[in-house]
Amino acid sequence: MKRRLVILLLLAATAGVSAQPDNKPELSGYVSDMASLIALQPAGEWMWENLLHNRLNAGWQFAPSWRVDAGLRNRLIAGNRGDKNLELRVAVDRLFVTFEKEKWKLQAGRQRINWGQTLVWNPNDIFNTYSFFDFDYVERPGCDAFRATYYHSPTASTELAASLDASHRRLTAALLHHWNHRNFDYQLMAGLYAESDLVVGGAWSGDFSGLNFRGELSFFQPLGHSRTASSRTIAASVGADYIFPSSLALQAEALYNNVGNAFSSNGLMGLYAAPLSAKYLSICDWNLFAQASYPLTPRLNSSVSTMYFVEIKSWYAGLSLDYFLIENLDLSFIVQYFSAPQTPAFADMQITLLFARLKYSF
Repeated sequence: MKRRLVILLLLAATAGVSAQPDNKPELSGYVSDMASLIALQPAGEWMWENLLHNRLNAGWQFAPSWRVDAGLRNRLIAGNRGDKNLELRVAVDRLFVTFEKEKWKLQAGRQRINWGQTLVWNPNDIFNTYSFFDFDYVERPGCDAFRATYYHSPTASTELAASLDASHRRLTAALLHHWNHRNFDYQLMAGLYAESDLVVGGAWSGDFSGLNFRGELSFFQPLGHSRTASSRTIAASVGADYIFPSSLALQAEALYNNVGNAFSSNGLMGLYAAPLSAKYLSICDWNLFAQASYPLTPRLNSSVSTMYFVEIKSWYAGLSLDYFLIENLDLSFIVQYFSAPQTPAFADMQITLLFARLKYSF
């Protein structure tokens, strides 16, 4: 079915170009090659992987009020990580139609619905949860959804969205209202999450003399027989970031998520796979994050980051260097390091991940 939809869109785009040469389809994307090395301690296990990644984004404004967008993700993976030494993965993660007229905007198809305001953990992002550690997927996941937005003014809107979970076909539907007051953006939301919880929440973001301040909160109340006080879930994040005149950027964020030790059996790989869902954004209750970024030269950007997972006394450290070789061609080196204490669940485990990536954008 997905293949047929892509073919139909391409045929429609070709026909449209012939009929309306001024409304040509837009095409962008990138090609990257990334080598990675993973070391697991104390097991002494080493894994390697090479990822050839091609991204294609296409858009076509075929009428004054109508537009179609598509995104194709191709990945050729080689290495000794997992069961296969060579694997090709093809995914259509964007394929949606937009109708926009006056104060209304309607979108249907596979799209990204981003309701988050904070930068690391997003309790309000109930449709498209993503992981901070997945740096190579800048577009972030999409979902099959319908979304209707009504703009009351340039700074206020009301949005209704509904989506079926890709694996279990469970419905998530919610209403969000967004407005601005005294240079702060606010939002409130309420709805049904994965047919298992009622969810209510809200968020804010604003500026204090250059200091950006953000926060999000979501409360999940289970439905049916699991409806008890102990099963209720709260996810709340608050953060701030500031850019100095020297271009040094500092960022900090904290997350509270009452998950207890529900996922400690997954060990550090559970941390790397987080977030598990919008309800479970980490594997422990309290989580802290800090990051500093600075352009060492006009062509070389650097960034260091760290996380601390309070209850399980584990931490993460990251380093990235991005060098702009020529126009549209970047070279990046990334290090990710996870460390856990000597406990029955973690067994004094350390994970080191090294990445080298060459990326051409067009």
